[in-house]
Amino acid sequence: MKDGPYGSPPRQRFRCIGPVVNEKTGEVRRFHRFTPRLPRLMSAGGSCDVCDSPLHAHTGPVSSRTYAFPVREVAAAFVAVGTGASYARAADRARVAVGRPQLGGEQGGALVAEWLDLLAPVVLDAHAERAWPETLVLDNTWFMVENRRTHRQTLAFHVLGAYGYPAGARRGRVWALSASHQATQANWEAFLRTLDVSDPPKLVITDGNAAIGNAVRAVWPAQPGPSLPVPFVARCEHHLHVNGVEAMEGDGIGGWAHWLRRRLDTAFLRTEGWDELHEKAAGFASTQTWLAGIGDVGVQVALRHLLPAHHSTAALDTALGTVRDFLDSRSFVLRNKRRTNLALGLIRLHLNGVDLQSRYHSLVRQHLDANGGVLPPQRAGKDTGAGPRTDRARRAVASLRR
Repeated sequence: MKDGPYGSPPRQRFRCIGPVVNEKTGEVRRFHRFTPRLPRLMSAGGSCDVCDSPLHAHTGPVSSRTYAFPVREVAAAFVAVGTGASYARAADRARVAVGRPQLGGEQGGALVAEWLDLLAPVVLDAHAERAWPETLVLDNTWFMVENRRTHRQTLAFHVLGAYGYPAGARRGRVWALSASHQATQANWEAFLRTLDVSDPPKLVITDGNAAIGNAVRAVWPAQPGPSLPVPFVARCEHHLHVNGVEAMEGDGIGGWAHWLRRRLDTAFLRTEGWDELHEKAAGFASTQTWLAGIGDVGVQVALRHLLPAHHSTAALDTALGTVRDFLDSRSFVLRNKRRTNLALGLIRLHLNGVDLQSRYHSLVRQHLDANGGVLPPQRAGKDTGAGPRTDRARRAVASLRR
């Protein structure tokens, strides 16, 4: 039977009637109190959001023994962060959902920031990639911040990105995103070593960035294959074409119908086109200089038919563009590297279309169940459910379970 509330916000306590013998003292009690393994916040009535069944006071949403918010609001906040919402906006939405006043500002965002630190790994680990795919696309973007007093802009951080195509797949997904202070070779090496590197990709596509290419070779020294090194590092054909157009503009070739431009369109598809472009470029100084700088691309063209059918960084460029849209306006407040990487992990799941609130809720609830209804302790903060009141509730629950 029900035995009143405990904690704040209130959760339902129960009473079991019948003689109970204390094994240590031999004392006989007529009843004992207990709380369920997965406690529920008390409901003021209403109906279930999913099935419209009426709710009783003891059938409210599942919560931790020590958190002030139900698990479903944690899941909803993670979905919001993954779609670019600030911590403060996601936290205000959670407060409205449970009838609490909005706080706003950086102080208000502390609630979701704590959830990210403590519970986002539960969601991200379930969707984590373990090894690199057959085709790996690598690129990065960066964020600048402006000093509001001097109006001087400085580099805030880079986001290193990876897009992958599993063997035989025409469609890929965002494989990894990571914030880094710099995009140096050492940082790229560390990024690649976050996953299992024992089975190298067959193909790595870049935009020609030397730091990325050197990092790939440091992590995966070229292994001889039947007819090409593994992994094979290829230049993005889209970027090559754009650079070629710019070089030809330097020679006064501006229209797409120009015969040399038409040679460019087939230059990266087969050896005949590559050789023909070199032959026809004679006398065009800017184009010849560009071709001399990318002489190694001839090997890529010759082996193109042996490589997986992916030739561009476009999919990753699009994903990194979305990351910029989500974070650029507030990059100046993203000073905590670990927390920023957790947010990037949630953004990755959104970009891949797997950011389901029901799935997140299930994962956090499973974690809650596996830990006896107790989630990791939060730091005390404004409206986080942590602090002296929560500590009293924890001691009260412990006394009931003895």
